[in-house]
Amino acid sequence: MRLIGSLLLAIAVVFAVGDIARSLADQVTHLVSVREALAMMGGSLEPSGVQSATVAAMLAEIGRWSVSITAGVAGLVLLFAGRERKRRRRLVR
Repeated sequence: MRLIGSLLLAIAVVFAVGDIARSLADQVTHLVSVREALAMMGGSLEPSGVQSATVAAMLAEIGRWSVSITAGVAGLVLLFAGRERKRRRRLVR
């Protein structure tokens, strides 16, 4: 989980740097959406097969989110979930 979280954070940084560079060049703030990022990589967020309207609506909403923010939050959650628990040793007296 920590490896996947680290990879997601790296992806978030790459897209954030790209968003910042594009925003400075165009003088307009524009964040790459998840749908645009998947299209750049040859993927799609379109539902395949028979799925409920709720799943289709959820995928459509996720497609509008910023990929840098989404990947960053998901990476942090996975890093936190995959951390090692501290073991407390009891001192027996």
